[in-house]
Amino acid sequence: MKKFGFLANGEMLFWDGAKLAAFIRGAGYDAVELIDDIIFSPDRPQGYIKDLLKACDDNGIFVSEVLVQHDLVLADPAARKAQRELIIANIAKAADMGVKTVNLFTGPVPWDPSALRVGASVSYGDAWNMVFEAFDEIIPAAENYGVKLAVENVWGMLAHDFYTNSFLQSRYGSKSLGVNLDVSHDTLYGINDPAFIIRQFGKDKIFHVHLKDAVGIPEDGKFVFPLLGEGNVNFKALFAALDEIGYDGVVSVEFESWRHRSIMWGGEHAKAAPAMREAIDKLLAL
Repeated sequence: MKKFGFLANGEMLFWDGAKLAAFIRGAGYDAVELIDDIIFSPDRPQGYIKDLLKACDDNGIFVSEVLVQHDLVLADPAARKAQRELIIANIAKAADMGVKTVNLFTGPVPWDPSALRVGASVSYGDAWNMVFEAFDEIIPAAENYGVKLAVENVWGMLAHDFYTNSFLQSRYGSKSLGVNLDVSHDTLYGINDPAFIIRQFGKDKIFHVHLKDAVGIPEDGKFVFPLLGEGNVNFKALFAALDEIGYDGVVSVEFESWRHRSIMWGGEHAKAAPAMREAIDKLLAL
């Protein structure tokens, strides 16, 4: 049976573990997703991770995935090395927490104006070689720690849709390398057939799922990730295909309807959690 989760963001990132875990359970979720820069920050009080995990146990939820998303396409070799070391260190920390899945992306980060631009400031081949350089080190480390690497294809990055993510997957034969399925990005590229994508990756490669809608084209300012059910993602086909392959992992809401959050909820990210949990039930009934 699938489990449902919610990616903590906004003000939620700074709640103590007890408040966060109780809220996630109260909103009707089985799991919470966390961001490495926040939970592993040196500014966190001593014992934060231990307290958070206890609170999750007490509330009957678990941490489904830690986002360890850092740009791998960087011009400076020293910066790339530092990024690889940070990712590997945070994979080790996730393993120490008992978290078995971490989420990675490739870069370059399209919303960062200082990031490299493929085809302009870096060639396509050189950019991919930077990604291979990173995964050549990261994959053995993940295998050593018993952690699965769930690569999420993201608009504007090297791995941005089913085909480019598949290209990365095909280079390595590791059972520790798979995907964080988020078909909203595929939808922006006109691949609005989640059943095809799910069947191609299959249960063995889909380690985690993000639930998000999308409408528009993959250019900055020309798309939105709207409320679930308002965009072009075919959720009926998505859920049916996940059932078809026997996926029993976590389907986690990644809420990025930023204008709605700002205008309707005063910037409070937590208000999305119960609303999107209700939306899930409606989508499942389609």
